Amino acid sequence: MKIQVLDEAKIERIKTLTEDIIENIGFTVDDEEIISAAAKAGAVIERDNVRIPRALLAELLSTVPSSYTVKGMTGNEYTIGGGKQHIIGIVIDPFIIDYETQQPRMPGMEDVRVNTILNQLNDDVYGMSRMDFPVVEFADATSTWRSLETHLLHHTKHYAVYPTSDRDFFAWVDMAQMLGKQHGVAVGELISAAVPSLSPLALVDINCNILKECTKRNIAVIPTVCPMAGTTSPYSVEGSLLQSNAEIIFIGAMSQILNPGNKFLYAGGPSVSDMRTAHDMYYTVDKALWKTALVELADSYNMPCSAEMGGTLGHRYDMQSGAETMLFMLGAVTSGADILAGLGSCYNANGLSSEMMIIQQEWQRISEFLSKGVSMERIERGYQSIADTGAGGNYLMDDLTIEMLRSDGFYQSELMDVTGGYEVSQSILEKAHARVQALTSDFVSPVPGNTQESIKRYFADIYKRLS
Repeated sequence: MKIQVLDEAKIERIKTLTEDIIENIGFTVDDEEIISAAAKAGAVIERDNVRIPRALLAELLSTVPSSYTVKGMTGNEYTIGGGKQHIIGIVIDPFIIDYETQQPRMPGMEDVRVNTILNQLNDDVYGMSRMDFPVVEFADATSTWRSLETHLLHHTKHYAVYPTSDRDFFAWVDMAQMLGKQHGVAVGELISAAVPSLSPLALVDINCNILKECTKRNIAVIPTVCPMAGTTSPYSVEGSLLQSNAEIIFIGAMSQILNPGNKFLYAGGPSVSDMRTAHDMYYTVDKALWKTALVELADSYNMPCSAEMGGTLGHRYDMQSGAETMLFMLGAVTSGADILAGLGSCYNANGLSSEMMIIQQEWQRISEFLSKGVSMERIERGYQSIADTGAGGNYLMDDLTIEMLRSDGFYQSELMDVTGGYEVSQSILEKAHARVQALTSDFVSPVPGNTQESIKRYFADIYKRLS
């Protein structure tokens, strides 16, 4: 089962207008080296404005791989675009939703540890990102680095790097070189990296520096395209969708100018500006349309793609949270996106909850169950059961009942069961919290001991310099 929001005519119209934007309006690019490479490839250059003719754009997009592989630290391999959905997990956000108070608070080291472990233990997670925010235990310049050290010491999966500066990104490259050398994994296999656009239609110096380094090492480029309707993109669903596609496709084209065949993941996250308050409203219902439409556009380009899987506007574990999360989750899972992102996200994309990670994982499983539709595999057996039982009987001892009793024919969930099979006095939140504690309390890091020592020495040198 797949929800469709764009028909073929709409997709072609968006693609045609995207080509027009890139060919006739162009993008501001704040880097002479990239501009020179674009000019050599056949782009039209006017000072810092880069325009790519349609024919050249089509040629560049044809070199984007339809699938690619990445690895974790110890060599575990994942194919992106190979038909299996994977998750990029997140570890911290600007705020953590505290279980005891159920209110937002600043992240701490234990949040980094616990959420890294939860992602490590989730078999659907191929990689994870740690947002670059300080932790409350350290008020000095070492804070974000200590958070990163804890993160690295507790998982062996792929690194999705969302840097806040090119300095941070190059530090990631240094670490990837060190860790990759120990385990025989290339930097371009070990990390993927976000390359933002500055909406509307601009690549500034930090974005350009990261893009250049990615293409030198064949690091997968994840375009971080987040236009806001009414402030940095047109104030309409379709207008912001068009600009999102144009910015994603331009970054994709530039990656191919710098390195034909470079790995690229089609991804975008448009939102709407509240014109009364100027707040960015990231998880409105419009998101369900945008994420599905972007996946459909990515499919039309034959590119691997990502869609946000969870998310709520509020931070409370209430009906609004459940309704919004399930809506977004069902849309993302059924869209066919190769990568699902944002497990545990809430509070308008500014908050993260360990318990919500567990709950949203359940919503993911429900969405996968629903997306399979109704199987006709046992329809004849069902008919035979009806015939054998006849009118007025029951099916308690029917052969089909006995055979299917402990199967997965019906959806079952410990988190949601209130029939007496599990502890009925606990809410779904309490059950999720208990699971978080059970999974993380006795966790033993899978990072090899010699690698842990290398990581600790690396960060010890950083702390010494910063002190």
